Amino acid sequence: MKRFRFRLESIRNLRDVAERKAREGFGLAQQQVLLAQQAVEAAEVRRSELNAAISSARAGSFRPSEQVSGLAALGQADRELAEAGRKLGEVEKARDLAREGWLTARRALQVMQKLEERARLAHRDASDKAEQTLLDEIASMTLARLGPLA
Repeated sequence: MKRFRFRLESIRNLRDVAERKAREGFGLAQQQVLLAQQAVEAAEVRRSELNAAISSARAGSFRPSEQVSGLAALGQADRELAEAGRKLGEVEKARDLAREGWLTARRALQVMQKLEERARLAHRDASDKAEQTLLDEIASMTLARLGPLA
């Protein structure tokens, strides 16, 4: 019997490459989310440090210039925190899209793998049948040559 050859192998290979690229894209998107989360945490730390500095300055004597510069720095920290939060939202959306793309590519690859598995099984069954038929023919020819055994 002929050797097994999956006729859709080139398509399976293409889907395998597409799945690998989509998985790598999802990994990169996940890294971007982690970086954005770290940026948000850093902005929150900066803001809390500024709040602590402003609070400690308020406990002492009132200096309007320090209060104005402190509030301006706090406003800048708020804007940085808001920007970091906005960017985190964007990269989370990109990550979700990348995950969906990866899952879609994975499903397409799994379909091809199942088709190949079924084709291999059908080929194996046909090969086993052909081998059994050949063995039956050999047995019947041997029996015909030897004659009845009784």
